[in-house]
Amino acid sequence: MKNSYSLLLLVPVVLLAGCLGNPSKPSEFYVLSTHPGTPVNSTLAEDAVSLGLGPLTLPEIYDRPQIVTRSEDNRITLEEFHRWGGDLNKDLGRALAGNLMSRLNTDRIVPYPWSRRYDPDFQVTVRLFRFDGVLGENASLEGIWRVLDTNKGCELAANRFTFVEETDGPGYPALVSAMSRAVAALSQDIAEQIAIIEPGCPESQ
Repeated sequence: MKNSYSLLLLVPVVLLAGCLGNPSKPSEFYVLSTHPGTPVNSTLAEDAVSLGLGPLTLPEIYDRPQIVTRSEDNRITLEEFHRWGGDLNKDLGRALAGNLMSRLNTDRIVPYPWSRRYDPDFQVTVRLFRFDGVLGENASLEGIWRVLDTNKGCELAANRFTFVEETDGPGYPALVSAMSRAVAALSQDIAEQIAIIEPGCPESQ
């Protein structure tokens, strides 16, 4: 009985030694990059447009550290060793803000929630349905954005979007680069709409 008990104690030690002798693969971390664009002609050209950006919402399957890829329409993969460098929602907001600043020629963009003392011309909300990709093929960004009057909350514009960007290589760096280009395309779509509308709800609203 004593020998059996000693053997049971030995097993965890051997397993632990095996783990220590084979360190796990180090993770790699990624962030979205900004893509400055040509400023659009705005109806508010005399004064720099101001934006309140957010809220930005992600489905639960994407609101995680791991980068999500697809191998089939109904099958996703969570890669433990290829992760976002921080909160994906905040990183997406940072990339969108940087892209919109260059396209709207303004630095007056603040993330949601903002101080009551700040009174932006517009509020931009984005709800994502999909933000993933297929390694070596493409990245997909789908959702809907809305532009609201900040004071009264009425909807001034909205658009359902789908952007697909081909990757330029087989690995995760190429996938994240394609995802960044998809975010840039979304930024262009929003900027072009903001450029042709004015703040203030129609009288009927």
